[in-house]
Amino acid sequence: MKSATSLNDYLVVNQNIEPVLTRGVGAEIFDEEGRSYIDLEGGPGVASVGHCHPKVVEAIKKQADLLLQVPGRYHSRMTLTLAERLAGLTDNRLKRTFFANSGAESNEGAIKASLKHAVNTRKQGYGIIAFDHGFHGRLSLSSALTGLSKQKRGMATFGIFPGVVHVHAPYCYRCPFGLQNDSCAMKCADAIEDAIKTRMPGDAAVMIAEPILGVGGVITPPEGYWKKVQEILARYKVTLIHDEVFVGFGRTGKWFAHEWYGAKPDIVTFAKTIGGGVPLGGFIATEELGTAFDPPDHFTTYGAKNQLGMAAAHAVLDVLQSENLIERAQKAGERFMKNLQDIQRRRPMLGDVRGKGLMIGLEIVERGGKEPAAAAAKKIEHAMVARGGLISTTGVNGNVLRITPPLVISDAQIDRACEALDASIAEAGES
Repeated sequence: MKSATSLNDYLVVNQNIEPVLTRGVGAEIFDEEGRSYIDLEGGPGVASVGHCHPKVVEAIKKQADLLLQVPGRYHSRMTLTLAERLAGLTDNRLKRTFFANSGAESNEGAIKASLKHAVNTRKQGYGIIAFDHGFHGRLSLSSALTGLSKQKRGMATFGIFPGVVHVHAPYCYRCPFGLQNDSCAMKCADAIEDAIKTRMPGDAAVMIAEPILGVGGVITPPEGYWKKVQEILARYKVTLIHDEVFVGFGRTGKWFAHEWYGAKPDIVTFAKTIGGGVPLGGFIATEELGTAFDPPDHFTTYGAKNQLGMAAAHAVLDVLQSENLIERAQKAGERFMKNLQDIQRRRPMLGDVRGKGLMIGLEIVERGGKEPAAAAAKKIEHAMVARGGLISTTGVNGNVLRITPPLVISDAQIDRACEALDASIAEAGES
């Protein structure tokens, strides 16, 4: 295997590791030596319709001959029709879209619109609620919203924003209150109301949260959680933003992950999947939130003007629908879960298997207990590469293996990936 060291000598210090990848098709990706890997990261979360899907590639090529960037403040029919299609995915309950370039920008724009709405409705103070373990990006405000200290340690005041208050995430496997499921009563939801009453700098304006937490370790809330949270937020007239940057557009087996919980957020942010590999993100809001800005309040050079992104997004939506990939995500997730639960019964290091659809987390623990085993998780990650699988470790303790493959992954690839995981977990447990 050729070394990537010389390349990293010219990049800002980063997490990038070997192998060096050169091309991909579907759920498979190849390195510069021609070796293939099953991609269990998917971008992460970007390549939902598969690497280099022919319809996405063709749409980008065709648009590249016409117009790359709409100048200034002028409209593009392709942008307007994409916004209309996104509204249709929510039955027009969420109607107005702002297009951005990334998930972090999308989240910051959504917070900005929510705070402007708070001013318009004469709230006193502008408290922002976010989750411990939550992740919303690496820009200044999005870093402040993120509830993972390792993402901002040593950055001085970068990532500090007035009014941000973090509350416990619904991390049932490691309940912050030390409760079991039968005694839980979703105390973590009640803690949101406690924070509104006691820790807000004035009125609470907005809450931002991933409906299923990705970087935080695929934390999947219990049934009824989001319904209870929304009841609390409604009492205090707090805007709810669901960050669907990672879990949106079919990954969990529904268009948006919040649908699993019957939630009705005021704003949904998105990115990753929608661009099919081309940078694109945004947020979609109710009529009330989507008209909070005055015309000069928010803008970006690319976003809605990026016509390669618009073309790719239309193609991505076409593929998701025509190939029934949302239904496929649910069925593929069920196959993964069955295989992984079988492994869990044999491997005591696999403490928890959780998720929905193709958003799955495997919590690696010390044998005989629940102590996080971050070193073992890293060993499994590296052992998977040797066995032809790409997977990442995540979570606040660095001990969660995250499975977020392209939705086109085949049953045979799922079975091969699980065989590799079984062997890799066994190898880590022996060392």
